[in-house]
Amino acid sequence: MKTIRISDLSFRTLASAAEFAFKPKGRQLDDGSWLVPIEDEVLERLQQATFPGETIDDTIQRLVNFYHKRRPN
Repeated sequence: MKTIRISDLSFRTLASAAEFAFKPKGRQLDDGSWLVPIEDEVLERLQQATFPGETIDDTIQRLVNFYHKRRPN
């Protein structure tokens, strides 16, 4: 299991997209970002979906928005 750092926006985006009871496992840092444990396989899939120049944080937001058919800002 790895730990990734994501923005508060990505954390809230994931929480709002959850179709089940969302129980946060991460820890919020002083700057508002989150350290979140993530399974190795999930991280590998995120890395595969990441475009050049895009962060994991960007990828999470893009994929959730795509799944919910929302256009990016």
